[in-house]
Amino acid sequence: MHFSATYSPDDNKLRLYSGGRLDAELYERVKAAGFKFAPRQQLFVAPMWTPTREDLLLELCEEIGDEDTTLADRAEDRADRFEGYSERRAEDAEAARNAVSAIADNIPFGQPILVGHHSEARARRDAKKIETGMRKAIRMWETSEYWQRRAANALRHAKYKELPAVRARRIKTIEADKRKRERMVAEAKKFSRAWSTPGLTHVQARQIANFDHISKSFSLAAYPRAEPASQYEGPMGLWSALDGIITAEQARDIALAAHARTIAWSTRWIAHYDNRLVYERAMLDEAGGLLADRNAPQKGGGVRCWASPRAGWSYVQKVNRVTVTVLDNWGNGGGNFTRTIPFDKLKGVMSAADVAEKRAAGLLVESQDGTGFYIRTAPIDDAGVSDATPASAPEAEAPNDRQEGAAATAALRQSLAEGVKVVVAPQLFPTPRPIADRVAELADVQPGQEFLEPSAGTGVLVDAVLAREPSARPYLVEINSHLAAALADKYTPAEDAAAGICRNVIEGDFVEAWASLGSYDRILMNPPFGDAADIEHIQLAAKMIRPGGRLVALCAAGPRQHAKLRPLASHWEELPEGSFRQQGTDVRAALLVIQR
Repeated sequence: MHFSATYSPDDNKLRLYSGGRLDAELYERVKAAGFKFAPRQQLFVAPMWTPTREDLLLELCEEIGDEDTTLADRAEDRADRFEGYSERRAEDAEAARNAVSAIADNIPFGQPILVGHHSEARARRDAKKIETGMRKAIRMWETSEYWQRRAANALRHAKYKELPAVRARRIKTIEADKRKRERMVAEAKKFSRAWSTPGLTHVQARQIANFDHISKSFSLAAYPRAEPASQYEGPMGLWSALDGIITAEQARDIALAAHARTIAWSTRWIAHYDNRLVYERAMLDEAGGLLADRNAPQKGGGVRCWASPRAGWSYVQKVNRVTVTVLDNWGNGGGNFTRTIPFDKLKGVMSAADVAEKRAAGLLVESQDGTGFYIRTAPIDDAGVSDATPASAPEAEAPNDRQEGAAATAALRQSLAEGVKVVVAPQLFPTPRPIADRVAELADVQPGQEFLEPSAGTGVLVDAVLAREPSARPYLVEINSHLAAALADKYTPAEDAAAGICRNVIEGDFVEAWASLGSYDRILMNPPFGDAADIEHIQLAAKMIRPGGRLVALCAAGPRQHAKLRPLASHWEELPEGSFRQQGTDVRAALLVIQR
């Protein structure tokens, strides 16, 4: 099987590429060394370089090459994968929302599903489907948002790691790690010289072991390939083992072998750190170095740092090779005091000449505590008015697909919290949306006209009219209390709602209330059909039409309706058979227009 390996100084990671599936034994070795399989990239990756991992890759591949892709390239590839996940989950969420809307048949989320006795069982099944669909839509959208954040974070992290200040801090960390390894080498060499004393006695060995804390268990745990160098077993230190278990010569051999391994091991780490420092320093130089390196702070100048006044600059009091001293203030009467800030914590630098120039131009405004200043975009005239031209407010952007999806998901979440309700309303057959649109078309409501819906139900006819003419003014009558409350919440004008009144929605029986309702420019209605109630409702409504007004109504297409209502109609339209089948009835219906 063919293997190849790479190392990337960008992220200090080792990668193993295999030409096929690893056998069980090799897979366990690779896994034990700290490599994890990345299925999308089809490779094994270790989180950082170590001598053990390097040795394993050299054993398998004979050499370790440079990684061809940069950290930014890998971040973009990763972000593309995450974007793909996000888009698929967003599509799933939209499909689930559409399925919920199809079941709810345009009834607004959060409103009760009001049905007649004829379809109560089906409505309760639909309510369960709606709730399940809502949960799925929310879950898919949250997953989509998760992958969207992961994609953004992947790119943000790559850009962050390449910032000069971040790279400078990384260099400091590597330098500190290198110094730690150098101290380990120096200490190992010091004890090796002590153990190598000619004619080492037992007393001398005990004295050295009192400071050189080596145990057989430590040496084997740190260097798994080492073999036992003595006759004793267990996690025992050399000082304890010299108490009658091993000789001074055996202790010397164990200690020298352990320190030799420490020196060899740490030397490899030091060489690795040297190579990383060469790379990181070269990349820092290529980026132009730190801001403070390019434009060194000076006394009397200004710097931006976390101790500066809000959105402002701090005065520089003193500068040394790697830090600046600025004024700070405790607040609450605590008084000013100095604070030392490292160069790599500075976000901006101004020279003393720049500060003097801004002050002379009237653009510098000092903070009251004297710790720093702000920069104005234009000077203040004698009247205290700035010459700066106020920026025009940006135009509001149209919501994009993700914003619309987020808003729709928020509505679903709110509806789910309220629960999906089923309320039985006898003789309710909500108007199918295509028929409602046809009713609104025939009604031809004009701007500002008042129209009446005597059996408003779920408001489908009202929505159809307002979709065509938003300035129309609806007046509604509904006998069912649950539905009347929902209609009032939805259609009460804002000024009435603010005053806590509702004048355009009446809860009651239209037949009993019609005489007190007045007259209207347009009347649209889908009255109850049972016991020919539609005939009485339409005849009463026809008396309420204003001169030049119009009534558009649905009615049963039976012989009594033909005899009583058709002679009144200027337009009679038989609806296709099964038009109300989705509403739970196969009654034949007609659409009529009465013009006054």
